[in-house]
Amino acid sequence: MITELRKEGTTPASFLLPLGDFILIVGVYILGYWLRHFALSDLLEQLFGIHNDFRLGLWNYIVSGSVMGCVELMMFRAFRVYRKEFGIASVEELSWILRVSFIAVIITFAFTFASRQLMFSRFILIFAFPTTSIAIYIWHSLFHRFYRWFALRSGRGIKVVFYGYDSYAKELEDYMQKKVFIPYVTKGFIISGRAENKQNNVFSFESDSSMFRWIHENGINEIIITDPELSREDTANLIYNCEQEDISYKLIADVSDLVTRTTRVLYMGGITMIESVPPPLSGSSIILKRIFDLFIAIPAVIVLLPLGILIAISLVIDSGFPVFYIQTRLGRKYKKFRLIKFRSMKVGSHSEKEDILPEDNHELLSKLRRDPRITPVGRFIRKFSLDELPQLFNVLSGSMSLVGPRPHIPEEVKKYSIKHFKKLEVLPGMTGVCQVSGRNDLKYREMVKLDLYYVDNWSIWMDLSILIMTIPAILLRKGAY
Repeated sequence: MITELRKEGTTPASFLLPLGDFILIVGVYILGYWLRHFALSDLLEQLFGIHNDFRLGLWNYIVSGSVMGCVELMMFRAFRVYRKEFGIASVEELSWILRVSFIAVIITFAFTFASRQLMFSRFILIFAFPTTSIAIYIWHSLFHRFYRWFALRSGRGIKVVFYGYDSYAKELEDYMQKKVFIPYVTKGFIISGRAENKQNNVFSFESDSSMFRWIHENGINEIIITDPELSREDTANLIYNCEQEDISYKLIADVSDLVTRTTRVLYMGGITMIESVPPPLSGSSIILKRIFDLFIAIPAVIVLLPLGILIAISLVIDSGFPVFYIQTRLGRKYKKFRLIKFRSMKVGSHSEKEDILPEDNHELLSKLRRDPRITPVGRFIRKFSLDELPQLFNVLSGSMSLVGPRPHIPEEVKKYSIKHFKKLEVLPGMTGVCQVSGRNDLKYREMVKLDLYYVDNWSIWMDLSILIMTIPAILLRKGAY
């Protein structure tokens, strides 16, 4: 039996989210009908010679939109798009929305053909894919934000207690409070045995029965077991007691720090095993990613060339030549390449970095919020990431990708741990998970985890979702300095 609190915490999402999705999908078809037959009809006829045709009325598009809505909702359920937790929150959710929306459009196209609606507008079908994806993502983001506020205000968050008081527990607590869609409320940390000088939210109990009595008295819904020192026998007993007491639990996979390759869980003869598998970005996937890069980068260079010329002129007027800053970086398989950026600092300022960093700042990738070496124009182009536009030529040359981990500085690579080298198995990117998750406001440890998650879970849909999310990240300037 699931507790009433947890039921109340999940019911609104399970009903309102799909309802909003369905309304948006049908609404997009109505909007597409209006654009095709009224707002853009003259323009489409003049540019492409496409004549207006009213043999299919609005009702046909409402029916097709409803079909796509039903298909998409079923696929959202099948692929668990409505789940509470994603590996990297919004990025992963948007990638699944894009994937499902694309498949739903294909199925809807097949439905219109099978039902002999031969005059169905191809414009509306093409319009439906990006528009429904972005509309649904915005709707989900607004709903999640509102529901987090509502759940915390009304006490409907999922109350959890951590069994363990280590780095795992603290990192998970921070992530659960900030990133997951339904808020978790931490009621404390439990440590095994007696402990002296405990903090206010750290508890120990003489027996499991007294611990579970305290758990029930405080209305706790879930135990998250993070203690890596807990023996197999004690862990098994704790899990068994959770099941008997009707308390949900999560157990960390302690092997995550042991493996360095892409893995998956499998079951053989009733035994749970972890096996290594080829990384998702290998073989034909590398070719697909390269085609994707060129398909976007070539038009982007043509469109953004006037802006690049304007930035170059501004830099010369502001601080003289050179316009570009070129630095040696390490790419895929440790291959060196010359990264190109618009110069945003005074000439020769790179050698002054160690002198101006705070003494207590020992993290890699350190940047200062108010760096005295940055020029006035450089500060502006950094705020909107315009200094990185020349990296499009790195993408065209094949030394970089549009999306990937941050380009590696050779001096920093020398300090990498064994697990960090996985990032060098893929091309570095102009943008990536870190850039849309907080950029320079992230700690180095968080950046590494996000980059490794990207390498292990890459898909073309994830790349597309990161590119889409890069636009608001640039405009909002969060973490840019």
